[in-house]
Amino acid sequence: MEPLDLLVEIGAINDRIREAGRDRLELVERFDQELRGLIKDFEGTSDTFRVYIDLTKRLERIARRIGKAHDDDLLDYTERFDKALAALKKRRFERASKELDRIPILRLLTEQRRLFDEYKKGYTELRARCEALEGEIQEKTAYYESLQKIDVTSLDELTSLKEKIAAYNESVGTFLETSFKEAPLTDVLRISLDASYHPELKFPLPPSYENAERLLSFVASAGFASLPLYRFIEYARYSDSKLSHYVGDPTEFRQVLESNIVWLESLVDIKRREALKISLEEPNVSLAVKIPRIIAFLSKLGAATSLLTSLREIQKLVTSGDYERIRATTMVNREHLERVQKKTHITDLNALQDERAILVKELKELQNPRAVELTLV
Repeated sequence: MEPLDLLVEIGAINDRIREAGRDRLELVERFDQELRGLIKDFEGTSDTFRVYIDLTKRLERIARRIGKAHDDDLLDYTERFDKALAALKKRRFERASKELDRIPILRLLTEQRRLFDEYKKGYTELRARCEALEGEIQEKTAYYESLQKIDVTSLDELTSLKEKIAAYNESVGTFLETSFKEAPLTDVLRISLDASYHPELKFPLPPSYENAERLLSFVASAGFASLPLYRFIEYARYSDSKLSHYVGDPTEFRQVLESNIVWLESLVDIKRREALKISLEEPNVSLAVKIPRIIAFLSKLGAATSLLTSLREIQKLVTSGDYERIRATTMVNREHLERVQKKTHITDLNALQDERAILVKELKELQNPRAVELTLV
């Protein structure tokens, strides 16, 4: 039921309660509840003499109270109550309930509260919808205004930039993976340890520099300097008897390896790590510092010219000032941008404003729930 219709229903039920008198109505409902409770007890209790006497006494007490209320002119519909009592004395429970059902003003107060609660809920939901629409209109207006500063060509440039960054990241990951597979173990450890001192390079970090230095020293002294990284890690899976053929002191080997194994495994998996990679999430001020350091690091490792060239192209865009303009379109919806340029977004905003105007008008025609509650009889 609509809130306006509920207001009409609440007004009508208020008139009925006012006509009946709230005090008299409450007394009718109180006796109705007591008698229905007694009917339920009679129906649900085994027929023993003790129970019969107890329920009969309760029935007599209610009958006396109903009679007194009638004599004091406080109770209406005593004829229905008397018939219900008479039927109950004969254990005709269905008949007694039907007599009570014939009292026309029963449950008016319950219905009044139900209608009010439903009205309050509808009013609250309508007001919340108005507020939500206002917020949506403000948000979309600001959003569309921000799109007016963006050119569609920026989206094409964004796509191109994403492709360049993805291609570079794939290439640099492959380069590191190949280099680490082919380079002697000591070179891999020194390179990685050196890079870990520069957070912007995003190399996997050792558990501690002390453990890493100890590992490097062990590798050099134990004759593993020229061993490939992956082969060194394979030794960890050897049994002590097999390991003793390759290592002088298996116990020391396992101690040193155990404290560095996670780091070493991340170096084997270097391609999938973030080492030397860049992201559109990074602002130009960050990349302006980061990219030269990556270039220097790659040059030191003897990276291919093509890899360095691809990174320098991105660097040029970052330093040109266009990077942030292009980056700003990351969260832009191309369809929305085209709608703004064609001015069709105005139709969307007008539709929201029209919907809000209709709801606001409906809300103004209603009364605040608190004011309605005060009118309840």
